[in-house]
Amino acid sequence: MFTIKARDLATTLDRVAPHRYRPDDDAHDLDALILDSTPGHLHAVACSDRTLAVARTAVTGDVWTAPVGYDDAAALRAWLESSDHVTVEHVTDSGHQQLRFTEGPAQITVPAAAHLGRLPWRTLLRLVLDARDHPLAIGRPVQLNADDLALWGNAGADGEAIEFRSLGPVGTLVTAGPDFLGLQTPHTWDGPTPGEGWSASLRTRLFLFAGNLLEVGARYADHMGTAWVVPARPGPGEEPVLVSADHAAVTLTISQVLAGGRFLVRVHD
Repeated sequence: MFTIKARDLATTLDRVAPHRYRPDDDAHDLDALILDSTPGHLHAVACSDRTLAVARTAVTGDVWTAPVGYDDAAALRAWLESSDHVTVEHVTDSGHQQLRFTEGPAQITVPAAAHLGRLPWRTLLRLVLDARDHPLAIGRPVQLNADDLALWGNAGADGEAIEFRSLGPVGTLVTAGPDFLGLQTPHTWDGPTPGEGWSASLRTRLFLFAGNLLEVGARYADHMGTAWVVPARPGPGEEPVLVSADHAAVTLTISQVLAGGRFLVRVHD
């Protein structure tokens, strides 16, 4: 549980909300906005068929992850408009994993979309950041602000890809198909190195239970082949709780799941 400014939470949601699959895409198992809490940050994660976006804001919270349907995320975003500071809790109620947002007597509860597939966003971003220093990737970054990007939006009027290529101190070359050429004046970059400071956010969230390592957000199969998700890291002295990835509203302690046989087997992405 942690408290966060409603404005900060709303801004974090807004930064990733545009990144989602189109309604006609056959990717409904990934069409969700993921809220992921670590001891230092709350992350919001979204993806489409071509993009992945992760925004974060500083919190002092627990470790849990919960995919949220876009309609529920939109309802939460609207509720935040009339809020100042909200308390965020990750709870399990009647077998359902939920996120509870409270400010005084006002409260909104958002269900986790347990049927949605797992998005290995940490793994993907680690691969990208590890590739920054590859000889083929070394060069000046292209810096554009939101106003700049808006100016180039119509360059690919017929669906052409818009390419931004740094020319160093000269500026940025913009091309879109064979019939468009542009130049963007250079920006002075005095910000952090892209990806700097994200090592803690991208670290795998493992914890030890009964001599076995479990990962928050990962899927495991029991001896019957039923898939289970570890939604959160248990507190000191607490037993891990598992949420069924196959049957809605089924939540059991790990000892109940293990009563029938061997320890869980990790289901890799």
